[in-house]
Amino acid sequence: MGRPKRLYSLGKYRLRTPKVVDKEKAYPVELEYTWNRQVIRKTTNVFVKVADWNQNGNQGRGEIRASHGGESKRLNQLLLARVDRIDSQLAEYSEKHPNQITADVVSGFLADKPLARRDQGKDFVEFTLERLFSDYARNRIGRSRYENGKSCMNIFQTFLRATRQGPYRSDSIYVGDMTPELLDSYISWRREIKQNSDAAINHSLTPILKACAYACEMGMMEPAVTARIQDMHIVTKVSLSEEEAEFDGKSFSKEQMAALLEYYKTCTEPRRKEFLEMFFFAFHACGLRVVDVMTLQWGHVNFEKKELRKIMIKTNNRHVIPLTEPALNILHRWNVPDVGMYST
Repeated sequence: MGRPKRLYSLGKYRLRTPKVVDKEKAYPVELEYTWNRQVIRKTTNVFVKVADWNQNGNQGRGEIRASHGGESKRLNQLLLARVDRIDSQLAEYSEKHPNQITADVVSGFLADKPLARRDQGKDFVEFTLERLFSDYARNRIGRSRYENGKSCMNIFQTFLRATRQGPYRSDSIYVGDMTPELLDSYISWRREIKQNSDAAINHSLTPILKACAYACEMGMMEPAVTARIQDMHIVTKVSLSEEEAEFDGKSFSKEQMAALLEYYKTCTEPRRKEFLEMFFFAFHACGLRVVDVMTLQWGHVNFEKKELRKIMIKTNNRHVIPLTEPALNILHRWNVPDVGMYST
């Protein structure tokens, strides 16, 4: 009796080299499946020199030698995870659709077509941007948060290109391919290459984590993977050292505020004076954001109660802000031209 034919194919990696090999050149690693004597290949974004490739490693699946450098272990893990995932998908497909595997089906799995994916081949960056726009269109987030989210995803695409971690395009990744390991690599890249602070990195992770949570609700990501991803925020350490308590150079001192006020009183440029008035009003109105000053309407102001009632752009919540005399004087100046900003 001969060996029974396997109902689905198993993949292996090969180094794609020409007939004449250049020892100093790195060649692409390809994922290969054979079905009915037909070879189906899919290139990866991994490039290795011939001396750093071991075809017999990893039980014949192919392996990058340690001589490749510090990235060899991580790259081997990524390669193994990918081939294991496709093998498992083929096994599941074979169980659900007996005797229906063809070379086209195998090729479809290698190309991550919607047929083979629970995320239906949806690009993660596009998915996140769609969620951001939906939240913005329904007034769940303000304009600034929407634009910041788009900027964060542009940087995430730059990371994918720079580290060659996009599985099907250099700057793209499918929703279902998002992993905690990838985000760990992203955090390290922003720390080491972009020189970002932990607070800035946490800010950049927010749209990514929200998109992953929504993808899990839609059944596009594994709940266990999503749970680990939601725990990726960096926990900042609170320090009470004297050095951190010192003035950071970003806030005005009383003397600087006094000097700015004196400059305002002598300023002869109307437009510049108007911006200074906006700044002083925001300062005296409990530190309003500039965008909330720019969207201020007279209906928000109650002169009798000396208060301002307004839905803030960033939080989308209504706030009641007491108005001091300097703030009221500025409002009177905007409403009645002959009243000075600091008149008594």
